[in-house]
Amino acid sequence: MRPRQKAIKNKDKTYIAFCKRCDKETVHETSNSKGRHSGACKPCRALWRKNNKKLIDEGMKRYYQENREERLLYGKQYRKNNPDKIRERARKWEATPAAKKWRTEYKMKRYHSEPVYRLKEIRKRHLHHFLKQVGGTKTGRTEELLGYTAEELKAHLESLFKDGMTWENQGKWHIDHRIPQSYFTSIDQIKECFALSNLKPEWAEWNMSKGNRFIG
Repeated sequence: MRPRQKAIKNKDKTYIAFCKRCDKETVHETSNSKGRHSGACKPCRALWRKNNKKLIDEGMKRYYQENREERLLYGKQYRKNNPDKIRERARKWEATPAAKKWRTEYKMKRYHSEPVYRLKEIRKRHLHHFLKQVGGTKTGRTEELLGYTAEELKAHLESLFKDGMTWENQGKWHIDHRIPQSYFTSIDQIKECFALSNLKPEWAEWNMSKGNRFIG
């Protein structure tokens, strides 16, 4: 019985045999039975993939385009039949440096191109600071706690823009609290603190020089 056949019979994922490429006795994968890599060992296949990423990507793209409906149906069925595997795979990927880098880049791209998303992030930081300041905890969705949406906040701020203010130069101007956030000492005052009537856009230099004084 050949090494691969023996490995398949024993349900082994790998086996030892001579490689047709490097002519060495090394590790092979039982799943590799046909195609351009037939008879090639695991290290040789890995080296080929490393040196031919563009060719592989083009081949995968072409294959998907030619079999789109079939692949979509397969993916849908696989997710339905293997929810635990999907969740576990996602959990492992989320913990990788590549996933963290992708999330950071994705968030930064949205932050600088989508005003509503940017407002949600700014509002999230402000809320976190407020809750820490008053020793409270968040007990519901942000929009329910404050009584308005990020879209409504965007429209409110735009109505108060001063000459030269745009979403592209946000950072040069801040969201200012007419009554400073530090004046509020209870979680029960969250709506009052973040009421639209208490928020306005102000140039960063002026806002920072104001500090926590109540100027109006």
